[in-house]
Amino acid sequence: MTKASQWRRARQVVQIVSVILFFVLAFLTYRGSESLLPLDLYLRLDPFAAFAAMLAARTVIATMLLAIAAVVFGLMFGRAWCGWLCPLGAILDWLSPQTRRVLETLRVWKRIKYLLLFTAFCAALLGNLSLVIFDPITILNRTFSTAVMPALDVLLGALESVIYPIAPVFDVVEQNWRGTILPAQQTFYQLGWVMALVFAGLVALNWVAPRFWCRYLCPLGGAYALIAKIAWLRPRAVSACDHCAACMRVCPTAAIAVNKSGFTVDPAECVVCLDCVAECPKSAIAFGFGGQSASRASVDLSRRHFIASAAMGIGAVALFRAGYTARREDAFLVRPPGARENEFLAKCIRCAECVKVCPTGGLQPSLLESGLEGLWTPILVSRLGYCDYSCNACGQICPTGAIPPLALAEKRERVIGTAYIDQNRCIPWASYNRCVVCEEMCPVPEKAVKLDEVEVVTPNGRQVQLQRPRVQHDLCIGCGICEYQCPLPGPAAIRVYVPTRLPSAS
Repeated sequence: MTKASQWRRARQVVQIVSVILFFVLAFLTYRGSESLLPLDLYLRLDPFAAFAAMLAARTVIATMLLAIAAVVFGLMFGRAWCGWLCPLGAILDWLSPQTRRVLETLRVWKRIKYLLLFTAFCAALLGNLSLVIFDPITILNRTFSTAVMPALDVLLGALESVIYPIAPVFDVVEQNWRGTILPAQQTFYQLGWVMALVFAGLVALNWVAPRFWCRYLCPLGGAYALIAKIAWLRPRAVSACDHCAACMRVCPTAAIAVNKSGFTVDPAECVVCLDCVAECPKSAIAFGFGGQSASRASVDLSRRHFIASAAMGIGAVALFRAGYTARREDAFLVRPPGARENEFLAKCIRCAECVKVCPTGGLQPSLLESGLEGLWTPILVSRLGYCDYSCNACGQICPTGAIPPLALAEKRERVIGTAYIDQNRCIPWASYNRCVVCEEMCPVPEKAVKLDEVEVVTPNGRQVQLQRPRVQHDLCIGCGICEYQCPLPGPAAIRVYVPTRLPSAS
């Protein structure tokens, strides 16, 4: 095995290790486990998400300063993050067709990632983080949290149904997977299928061109591409090129051009995969620090492109905040504990870490409940799960502080909503039957749901004594367990509203 092939093999090993580490940290987050490494390590190493969040929030986010190390890494090794460490890039490599068929694309397409990057930063300057949904780490994290884990649970359930008659085998699977690798009770997400479709779309683009996402669309790749223009590690011509174009054919990002005078490499497009080095029959290409470079001019980014990006950023913010896509005052838009809407939207990078760690599945990615500006930010859907009175995990795991890291005692006092009883549906009120589930479930020590002893006459003339629930609003924190546990099918008879949108009667 040649030295070049050894380096290529080393890159493949590093990619495997990086993907495994990403998913190990993701599984540990699901379980709420301790780890030597930060569970949100990949998000902290993400300069696009980190600096966009700091711009939008107008503050330094200490936990995201690790992104500076990633920038330094880029200054040394160019886009090696994309070719060696990015878990989404590695997965796209592995899911590319074996026979590379590149449909003709325009060179101008490579500007899209820069335009998206600059537009996102311009929008962030105006306090809008909506375009961070295009960050590759958050894309993979959302897909894993809301689509992959539920799918694994379905597969495990199917396996268990097959092996159930074989008790010893069933017990081994149940004991070693349920509550260990997978949650004991899997949450299902309303938008999991949307996340799966987005990821499938990125994979499908590989049939247009290898690593299509990385070449043309990835804003994080665009950030590293700008850094790579001045990176220390450079491609070199070390011997005569015979113009066979083997390097150009194998390059996954179309960074190499071969002409009569030899070959040139665009450092902004090169992901340092070293496939060209391994495939060159003349060993004409190598990589080294400093010295004479075989680099060629990258895609030109003129002042006109920066102005266009700024205009697009301003236009995007205007679009997100006007008309049908504008932020709404949804009565059921309940945010995680401690989150203040404007500050929350300026810090939330839509990573789904809080969604992943929520033990009841109450936190769900939103669609348009808060307008396009709040797309995929977390909201509490109390019919699907509730805010556990003994849990503050979402604030502890949030990498940007969009959800404050409240101590448990403080979190228990934070009001996120207020319950309202629909007397036309509530069993004791509408059906004259006994039900005290909401009062029993209320975790507040003083009980925010009170029971009033009443004596009523039913429509058929029968006199009955009932306990009718009533919400004492000054005690209710809006945790939603009453709505979650309400025994009625369909919408609950007691629902949690945003405090400012509470109906007039309860």
